[in-house]
Amino acid sequence: MLIVGRKQQKPRGFYYEPRFHDPKEEERKKRRIRIERPAGSLYRKTKQPQFIAVGLGLVLALYLYVNADAVFGGAVEGLTSLFGS
Repeated sequence: MLIVGRKQQKPRGFYYEPRFHDPKEEERKKRRIRIERPAGSLYRKTKQPQFIAVGLGLVLALYLYVNADAVFGGAVEGLTSLFGS
């Protein structure tokens, strides 16, 4: 049934109560729930990327040592005459 002349209810208004921002209180809360890292632990916890880089470097050095003639050609002969071997 259609009611004529009746107004629809307005939506409920939005009420916002501004609060005071206290940076010191925010820092205390962060320290309490430990969001920030301690000053000494700014680096990664593991050193796995460093180990991978060192391992790849060693593999590359071994490859160059084994295949030095093919990789460097005649330059190896000049270096061996200087350093001996």
